[in-house]
Amino acid sequence: MIRIAIIGLGAVTHNIHLPAYSRLGERVTVVAGCDIDAAARAWVGKKWHLPKVYDNSEEMIAKAKPDIVSICTPPALHYEQSLLALDYGCHVFCEKPLAVSLSQADAMIHAAEKANRLFVVNNQFPYMNIHRAAKALIGSSEFGRLLFLHAWQTFHPTAKTETGWRGKMQRRLCFEFGVHVFELIRFFFGDNPVKIFSHMPAPGPDKKDEVVNIISVEFADGRGASILLDRLSKGPENYLAMRLDGEFATIHTAIGGEMRFELGMHTRERRPFAVFNLVWGGKAVLQNGNRSKTIAKDGINPFASATAAHFRNFIHAIQNGSEPYCTARDNRNTLALVFAAYDSAQSERAVEMQPYLARPLQNNNHDDLDGNAFAIMSRENKAGWHERSLKQIPSRSHS
Repeated sequence: MIRIAIIGLGAVTHNIHLPAYSRLGERVTVVAGCDIDAAARAWVGKKWHLPKVYDNSEEMIAKAKPDIVSICTPPALHYEQSLLALDYGCHVFCEKPLAVSLSQADAMIHAAEKANRLFVVNNQFPYMNIHRAAKALIGSSEFGRLLFLHAWQTFHPTAKTETGWRGKMQRRLCFEFGVHVFELIRFFFGDNPVKIFSHMPAPGPDKKDEVVNIISVEFADGRGASILLDRLSKGPENYLAMRLDGEFATIHTAIGGEMRFELGMHTRERRPFAVFNLVWGGKAVLQNGNRSKTIAKDGINPFASATAAHFRNFIHAIQNGSEPYCTARDNRNTLALVFAAYDSAQSERAVEMQPYLARPLQNNNHDDLDGNAFAIMSRENKAGWHERSLKQIPSRSHS
């Protein structure tokens, strides 16, 4: 049985990670959790009956002796916490985004390879049923080659969504959510884009707010994708929808539930239609003109289900010596697209991706490619997290 210890007991842990691990049955056991917040420790300990909760991550790892450390903290802490886990000989399962710079990501990758441990990032959206079904049709006689992809989100920020460290991030939309879309683009095309152009207008009263991302990427063979992330829209929310245009058909995917009955008329054909949709967590539809069929659905918590599938693959890789999906080394290419998008928006020009993509480790100085003055968290907020998370950490005495 695989032993898991979790650093960070906030929303992503109790909404995604712990439900995901519970779906794996006797294959895993959560032996401990750690958080600097007493309320988070008390809540998770009571609801999920964790054997032991700590306020010090090093003490937890030293005493609980996990096989895997899951890192579910703000991105600014991923670097030091992953190195800590690797230093104790643990495999790492880290929330996205992997790191706040490419140079940090390179150091994390190097540490994992030096320790001979697997390091996987929880960019789990490709494991959703709707995205796996779409991927399976690419290259088929029914869909053909994928030619173009468009992804979009409309989201209403609220006091609840902006509370805590996320609300204090100076650059959030592309870094926190766009990273999911870039991972899916790489997943569906099976390749890395060679060029990116982005525009990030700030029409709101606070010009520092990142509320709109308009991004296009291009592949070496001329295929492309576009992204529109909109947090200004007052219309219906759309968590993430994608349209994949192939040679012979189109696939439409959408994350989110709906119950809808539609009556209408196909104007060109002058033919009436009636449709009833009941979806809990997501749907993928194959379309050809007015003809369509549902090819996959997701349950009410697709994020936990996808994380469970991702973690199951991770366990299999550990036990069989295989290569898991979304290793830190591979995910670095997704993270590179995020930083290139910010650089493109700032410079108001298209950016070539080659300099951003993974280089040999002996030449891993990417500070100049991490975006000019890239600030993930405000200086005050980041300092506060570090001060509280590092307090009373004993000196390491393990071998």
